[in-house]
Amino acid sequence: MVKQKRKKKRTHLVEDEEGPHTFVVNKGKLGKSGLSLMLDIRKCLEPLTARNLKARKYNKIKDYIHVSSQFGVSHLLLLSKSMLGYINLRVCKVPRGPTLSFRISSYMLLKDVVSSLKRSKTHQHTHESAPLLIMNGFDESLPHHKLLTTTFQNMLPAVNVKTVKLNSIKRCLLLNYSADTDTIELRHYSISATPVGVNKAVKKLLKKVPDLSRYSDISEFLTNGYFSESDGDDGPDNQVELPQTLPGRGNLKSNRSAVRLTELGPRLTFNLVKIQDGVGEGEVLYHSHLKKTAEEKKKLRVKIEKQKALKEKRKKEQQKNVDRKKQERAKESSKKRRRGGVEKEEYSDDDDVQYYKDEIGEMPDAELLLKTKRTKRSENFSKDNPKKKVKFAEPAPSTSKTNIEHSKSSNVKGIAFRRKKSA
Repeated sequence: MVKQKRKKKRTHLVEDEEGPHTFVVNKGKLGKSGLSLMLDIRKCLEPLTARNLKARKYNKIKDYIHVSSQFGVSHLLLLSKSMLGYINLRVCKVPRGPTLSFRISSYMLLKDVVSSLKRSKTHQHTHESAPLLIMNGFDESLPHHKLLTTTFQNMLPAVNVKTVKLNSIKRCLLLNYSADTDTIELRHYSISATPVGVNKAVKKLLKKVPDLSRYSDISEFLTNGYFSESDGDDGPDNQVELPQTLPGRGNLKSNRSAVRLTELGPRLTFNLVKIQDGVGEGEVLYHSHLKKTAEEKKKLRVKIEKQKALKEKRKKEQQKNVDRKKQERAKESSKKRRRGGVEKEEYSDDDDVQYYKDEIGEMPDAELLLKTKRTKRSENFSKDNPKKKVKFAEPAPSTSKTNIEHSKSSNVKGIAFRRKKSA
């Protein structure tokens, strides 16, 4: 019998990467706390965001837009610092916009929120799935509020109530709009469920059997100091009947459990400044401080269209110049290849004669031309290269009685020749 190959059941499954993805980057200098806030916002939007993305000084918005199509990025979040010290947040829908500009009036980092809690509940699998978006207080009858809600909803994956698994919902992102202050508050919570009607002592029994040697009866353990008012039943507002079984002891299907939220951080309070058409440029669709008439909007729209037409015209001209220079370089390189890679300037006496005739108005004398030929340097002469040393050939054997002896004298420069009689 042939042994069948074991099939992997869990590790071969690829994580579903469908849905909106985001880039959270800084534009300019933010400072230490601003960079920490940027990392905390990435933590909120995990796992559908680039956690370890590093922005360089020379990176521009066009670079992120160009790369976004390759990685399936749908939204770009830009953090920048103004001259007055405020941190601005821009949420861009790539690649065509719109762009929502916010001013962050106050914020609290993740580490500060966790340190302020008595009991912080964080788990290693908490950020494996996207958070659940909860929005409150927005008036969809207003056009800018409708665009706000649509943008935030598209930043996170949609939830199908019929097919969703409650185990995958472990966090929630709350956006609350306050009409009195015209601000939006962002809070980030972890979701947990506890069975209703179980006090602290019973929970301890469910986990492990404690030491009961001090007690004569189990009732003493349940009533002797192990019950407090905070461990009682929660109110009816946060009690639900579970349609599915949740992790944790006692969270069974069709049982009543209390839903509890534990803040994870960060906290943000910001207000909408303006909405622009396009990514960072284009017509202003809404502004919280400036109000314009229909005529002013029309003039501004015409001005923007002219700027776009001029920009396209310049781009075409630049592209034509680039193509023309490329063709010229290609022709020059082909000429150099034909000549062996080196171009030599051809010189003739006719050029000097013509130059003299144009400047003076008459033909030069023949003696002047001969004089210039004598003083003309050779083409191979160069000051940088030293002159070539002349090698003397060995003297041929002489048949005469006298031989020529080569000797180097210290007093005389060069080579001296002496005639010596042969013995």
